[in-house]
Amino acid sequence: MKKIFYLFLILSFQAKSQNTDESMEIEDHSISAQLYTKCYENLNQGAEIIEQNPKWKDSKPCSLLYCMMLLGLEDKEAQQIGKDRLIGITTQLYREGNPVILIMGMESSLEAERRNENLDDDDHIVYISYGECTNPAFLSEGAEIVNKQTRTLIFQNK
Repeated sequence: MKKIFYLFLILSFQAKSQNTDESMEIEDHSISAQLYTKCYENLNQGAEIIEQNPKWKDSKPCSLLYCMMLLGLEDKEAQQIGKDRLIGITTQLYREGNPVILIMGMESSLEAERRNENLDDDDHIVYISYGECTNPAFLSEGAEIVNKQTRTLIFQNK
């Protein structure tokens, strides 16, 4: 009974602390945040695997962010779906006139914000910060896939 009381006490403090003004999240409505998290419903890369496999039933791997996370899984099928969909999303963004380059590093979010001030410049590239100083390797791998596809499309269409 003592354990239950202590558990209840700890949970009530945690719930109380989550309601303080200090823990309020700041929403990012920038173009880079929107493109990074936007769900692209019309992707067909890996659709047959997703439809046939029950473990994907409630999943929606349809954003750059989600597909980059798939690269961190041990499941090779999931990694391949992530890679294929990253290329598909990047291609779609390019065709929509929103080519993206993913950047990371110290103050990369500020750098992305600065570079995105004028999206009517020659390249129309939207810079997206996916992390500051250190990131897991799978995020860097995802960024390489996206950046390579964007650069390939830009080069092909010059």
